[in-house]
Amino acid sequence: MTSILSPEPADRRRSPMTVTQPDSLPATTTHHENTVAIVGGTGALGLGLATRWAHSGVNVRIGSRRAEAAQGCADKLPGAVGGDNTTMIEGAAVVVVAVPFSAHVETMRAIAKVIQPGQLVIDTTAPLLPVGPRGLRPIVPWAGSAAEQAQALLPDGTGVVSALQTVSAATLQDIELRLDEDVLLCGDHTADKVLAADLIGRIPGLRTVDCGLLDMSGVSERITALLIGINRRYKTHAGIRLTGLPEPLAG
Repeated sequence: MTSILSPEPADRRRSPMTVTQPDSLPATTTHHENTVAIVGGTGALGLGLATRWAHSGVNVRIGSRRAEAAQGCADKLPGAVGGDNTTMIEGAAVVVVAVPFSAHVETMRAIAKVIQPGQLVIDTTAPLLPVGPRGLRPIVPWAGSAAEQAQALLPDGTGVVSALQTVSAATLQDIELRLDEDVLLCGDHTADKVLAADLIGRIPGLRTVDCGLLDMSGVSERITALLIGINRRYKTHAGIRLTGLPEPLAG
């Protein structure tokens, strides 16, 4: 795994009363550790992630509101399965949410009904609003960011990490393309970020960089609108690469 993960500064750690997920899973948890469920897995980003992870040996579950569409996508990938979101979430160690912001609240409320203690949610959502010929512009959700909105809508104790907003869906879907970019990772607990970084690191060419607590996710989410504009202007699929970081990266 290639990642940079730093412990939270002592003055910014949450108190025990506000812990959103323990660093280790409860002893009674029986989640499949090499399994990821992708909610919105038939969309561009969800399918791109499913493609890369499936070809890297991860057990991929593609979820959708339309089970037939999810199974159709899964049939094209090695070892993947597809079905409705609720069925796919059950027992998965990690649940990746890859839906447009317009469906974010509805999706999180549905996940909240079935998510179990010990399951980690990785939110890839970028809050964007269509605006005429300009395309998309970033907006600020009521909670401050999409990831913080997810945390507010999910049950207490659910781990939430923000990541993958800046990675092009088109490059992920093209398995022949070599990736070479960073993934900006935000979360309140080191254990959650380590688990997310390990999963993301299964995709060759992606390096995770710890960007701090979940309340920093609004910054990385808004970068998505900037990248969309750049990619349209230059007709490419640019990503983010931070310079000056130590090599090799510390895990």
